[in-house]
Amino acid sequence: MRISRLWLASGFLQSSFGFQFPHPLFERIQHEGSFPTANCQRQKQRTHSTTTLWVSELHVPAYAESKLPFILTEEDMQQLQQSNIHGGQLTLQRLQEQTYTANIDYESLIPYQDGFLLHKTIVPIFNAHECQQIIDEAEFIASQIEWTRNRHGNYPTTDLPLVELPQTLKFLKVALVQRIYPLLRSQFGMFLPDPNKLRLADGFVVKYDADQGQKELKPHRDGSVLSFNIALNPASEFEGGGTWFASLDAAVKIDQGEIVSHSSALLHGGHGITSGKRYILVGFVILEEYAPFSMRFYNQVRNL
Repeated sequence: MRISRLWLASGFLQSSFGFQFPHPLFERIQHEGSFPTANCQRQKQRTHSTTTLWVSELHVPAYAESKLPFILTEEDMQQLQQSNIHGGQLTLQRLQEQTYTANIDYESLIPYQDGFLLHKTIVPIFNAHECQQIIDEAEFIASQIEWTRNRHGNYPTTDLPLVELPQTLKFLKVALVQRIYPLLRSQFGMFLPDPNKLRLADGFVVKYDADQGQKELKPHRDGSVLSFNIALNPASEFEGGGTWFASLDAAVKIDQGEIVSHSSALLHGGHGITSGKRYILVGFVILEEYAPFSMRFYNQVRNL
């Protein structure tokens, strides 16, 4: 099944994504001269010498708890079965039947060993309605409790954790199993001892606002094995943006519903926007039960 036909085959997923509150174009990598390249090189040197990031449940015990909200429960499966418009018994195996093909569904960058460390989809993984629903819920919840600005230590973002967004969380638990994990297994499986052990440890919606908020995120590395971000609003709604990677000295841009996925050890940053607003959904993914491998892989990539 091709990714572009995914939405047609998942009516049971979309039908469960209803909020209880009021209420696509492919762009290749571009060099962004305004991003502080020299500053990034200094940051890269400093990060190598002074910063240790832990990327597994063994080293970050909080991950054992933070991953739980993103795991499908038996109750979730029962609700999905009730809304399954295609009939037949719905199982985790059926949910994971989605497949992806390199150079057709996604483009790969930064070669490493037998694979690549960075990928971007060529077509959306979320449709426009799904993306807008996530933005709407985030803005509604933010109007009640405000956006957080200090959850991520030295590199905070203006964001809301997905555990504060009940409808988005409900939707994403299925989307992870049905769309995102199969994509990550296709892209990074050659590096991983057991790709089926991928688990989301942290997820959040980020808001960049050129007029009155955070405009960029300085170069950094994430404390996980893999990272991804999904564009929630059209690229036509802002100027600039994208994810900057030191290995490319360029920003990778995507449009609404598309996803950038990469090794968390790659030095990267949120390229600044100069107008408009940019919304993304970010995920940090760990590999359960493989702490030594996770640290070894992370350090191999960061030392490239």
